[in-house]
Amino acid sequence: MVEQPRHDGGWVSTLEDITDWSAAQARITYMAHHDALTDLANRTQLVSKLEEALAALPSQRTSVAVHFIDIDRFKKVNDTLGHDVGDFLLKTIAQRLRGETRAGDTVARLGGDEFVVVQTEVGGKDKAEEFARRLVSAVTAPMKLNDQILVATISVGVALAPEDGTNPERILKCADLALYKAKVDGRNCIRFFLPEMDAELQARTKLEKTIREAVLHGRFELHYQPLFEMTERRLIGFEALVRLPAEDGTLIPPLEFIPLAEELRLIDKIGGWVLREACRVAATWPAEMTVAVNLSPAQFLTGSVSDVVADALKTTGLAPHRLELEITETLLLGDSKATMDELRKLKAMGVAIVMDDFGTGYSSLSYLWKFPFDKIKIDRSFMQGFDGSGRDAETVVKTIIALGRELKMRVTVEGVETAQQAKFLDNADGDQAQGFFFGRPIPASEISASILADFQKTHAAPPSVPGGNMPRIKSLAKR
Repeated sequence: MVEQPRHDGGWVSTLEDITDWSAAQARITYMAHHDALTDLANRTQLVSKLEEALAALPSQRTSVAVHFIDIDRFKKVNDTLGHDVGDFLLKTIAQRLRGETRAGDTVARLGGDEFVVVQTEVGGKDKAEEFARRLVSAVTAPMKLNDQILVATISVGVALAPEDGTNPERILKCADLALYKAKVDGRNCIRFFLPEMDAELQARTKLEKTIREAVLHGRFELHYQPLFEMTERRLIGFEALVRLPAEDGTLIPPLEFIPLAEELRLIDKIGGWVLREACRVAATWPAEMTVAVNLSPAQFLTGSVSDVVADALKTTGLAPHRLELEITETLLLGDSKATMDELRKLKAMGVAIVMDDFGTGYSSLSYLWKFPFDKIKIDRSFMQGFDGSGRDAETVVKTIIALGRELKMRVTVEGVETAQQAKFLDNADGDQAQGFFFGRPIPASEISASILADFQKTHAAPPSVPGGNMPRIKSLAKR
């Protein structure tokens, strides 16, 4: 109300209804502290509530548990089912999380598919784990949208205060590190923060930087492991293996950096370089020698593997039949039509398609009649268990060799490291072998000497005219 005096001695009173304005201000204040989609607390309110809970700890004999939650493969839901379904999933999970909490707890959404639950007055790690399992059970129960049944899984990282930290920034970071560990361990699990996770994160960050710089500046290297034909112990080709140089000059093996490169979505660029470089180097070898290149399942997601291979062959002039492309069963698990179409295109080019790591998956046998592979590579684990498995490993390897022969597929045994293992393969009529017994991976600069040494070993009488019958090898030093 506003009152103003009049010159005649009276007053003028003005009344204004501010109900709508007050409601609007309240709404603005509410929105500043809540997530618009799920109506949960947002980051601002989460930090405030967490500060209050942590401040009360000195007067209590309990802990505060922070549960950092991430929906597994949520992006795939949005990409395949649409954002409406994704929003339904987020709102349903929000309701279920809230349904498991007490009055003093806080449930927040930080954006995307990340949620945080602050559990107060916790009686130790066991109680926090029990609560986390209740959250997982509630979230993963089937959901129904119209006639569609949805099932989601979550990864959970848990940190405890005051044990892991006494301020919101620190405790949230610890829970986030534990969540990252849950994802690395395969998702759909619960992990608690451990002090060594800080070091693991720093190592990951350093490796990520190394990968990005290697892609940007072309710092990857290829090493080549020899492949031998068993009957004459003759060198018939090499497998190209990518290596990543570290700052100290050592080489980081693929098993350490390839999964992270796939996660960073850089595997296409790395894979394309490996193909071109391997084909370029192989084009300098004798014409009967082959080169094998591993393909990551992630490279098939873009649907352009056949184009990359065709370009590599055209650019380097390597004959298609000299290139072997190795894939694993993981690529075929989804039984994708697009993947099979790509494999058929590659096959039509004349390149060889190889089933790598055979014998370690769940359904390897079924794929041998679904697609006409040119070769099967028996996983190295059979040779590693050769000496201690009695006759089991021998029986399995002999069976796979016989199966390959019936299907008109060549069979390569990986991981051959001893003379005893090589002798066994001779007796089992093995086609090809690869392993430290025959040769370790070497840089391209050493391949010429390796080829010449094999030629001299397999030819009892050296040619009388220098270079008369020697294999023709272009210079690899001038790369």
